[in-house]
Amino acid sequence: MKFFKTAVAFGALPFLAACASNWDVEGAKMAQNNGTDFQKELQSEYARLAGLERDEGDWRDARRFVKKALAATQGDVAPQMVGDRRLPEDKVGELSAAREQLMAAFAAGGKEATPSAAARAQAGFDCWMQEQEENFQPEDIEACKKYFMAGMNEMKPKEVMAKPAMMKMDDIIVYFDFDSTTLNDEAKALLVKASMMGRGAKAVMVSGHTDTKGAVAYNEALALSRAQAVSEFLKSHGISGNAIRVGASGEKQNAVTTGDEVEESRNRRVVVSFQ
Repeated sequence: MKFFKTAVAFGALPFLAACASNWDVEGAKMAQNNGTDFQKELQSEYARLAGLERDEGDWRDARRFVKKALAATQGDVAPQMVGDRRLPEDKVGELSAAREQLMAAFAAGGKEATPSAAARAQAGFDCWMQEQEENFQPEDIEACKKYFMAGMNEMKPKEVMAKPAMMKMDDIIVYFDFDSTTLNDEAKALLVKASMMGRGAKAVMVSGHTDTKGAVAYNEALALSRAQAVSEFLKSHGISGNAIRVGASGEKQNAVTTGDEVEESRNRRVVVSFQ
């Protein structure tokens, strides 16, 4: 890759002389930025990426990152859309999920609470996208992916950072369709928030519940399956399995008191609490 890019670089020199500002990494790095801490951190991260690509002779991506660094001096800059790169088909799902996770962390206040980590996560994602499109330097792909994941792991939602360390964090409750263990989109969004909150907790308690429709033994198993589904989602979003405590009460601890054999949506739930 470096040999190829260097060869391209020599051929591009006359063109660069006419359009040098497009690759002005130092100018992008030093441009005045009166924005938020996140915008300043993002400017620095994109300027760093631009410098790396310029040094390898990748003028297209150097210019892309210079532009994003300069755009960060004017306001928030979104992470690249997955569809903007020609990615291998088997990598689209993974990168799409990663972008969704990043945007959910931003929506939870991660940019405001931990701007440096948020900027590193976004830059790592765009770097990962760029290297995955080229798809012939596995070590570079993995390095960018790890940079993204490190930023995600250090990012915390605004509400967690604002609370005193000893204050109990609010429970997260997700609900299920009748006789189902499938997480819907609303549940997944809440659990992304829970995964961010859980990084500041000593233990994450995951408790499954059902309504009273059906046999007691069946409902106990169903409640456990729901709790396990939530546990697996949390682990896939950065919570250590060692921190998670899974339990189930079946139909014994209903949020809404009903008689036996009653379908009640508010009782079909998993409660995630933090210690």
